[in-house]
Amino acid sequence: MIDRTITYRLIGAGIMVLSASIILPLILDGERPEELDMQVQVTSPPAFSPIEIAPAQPVDSLPVTSMQDSASDSDEIELIPVPKPAKDVSQVSSIEPEEPASSAKAPVEKRTPTVVADRWTLQIATFKSKDNATRLVEKLKAAKYDAYSLTTNSLYKVYVGPELKREVSDKLRDEIKKEFSLSGIVVKYSVN
Repeated sequence: MIDRTITYRLIGAGIMVLSASIILPLILDGERPEELDMQVQVTSPPAFSPIEIAPAQPVDSLPVTSMQDSASDSDEIELIPVPKPAKDVSQVSSIEPEEPASSAKAPVEKRTPTVVADRWTLQIATFKSKDNATRLVEKLKAAKYDAYSLTTNSLYKVYVGPELKREVSDKLRDEIKKEFSLSGIVVKYSVN
């Protein structure tokens, strides 16, 4: 015996085939739509005169122009005035050439990269809407805070800072909590 779900599927497929055999001949009656019955006439291409290109010639065979012809045109040339050097900048009169390096190279000092001190910033809020983040940044800037917004993973985060000392960011957090009732967290500042 056949399962009921298979029976229902066979009945559904039969109905689909029957309806397709009735509807498709009505749609596909073989007549072209009126929009496709257009006559397109292509005009003949425009007549351009052929361009003749002279064959390449060696440089020796080209006519030589005299320099006197170009000298007569020099009256028409205007010189651009050169700006005067700044008074607060001193000019170096001559540069002494360095002595050539000897075959034995001196050892190069290894420099350790200078460590930039950590900076801290105060993350005030995170929004899904850019408008909300922009409004909060404007409100904080109106209160004389260095506020900015960054987008990460389609979230808009509002920050105040950065500061060189964490204590300053902690004080900012307390001030903003009193003034705006927003509790933020102090995080390390990242340029990216």
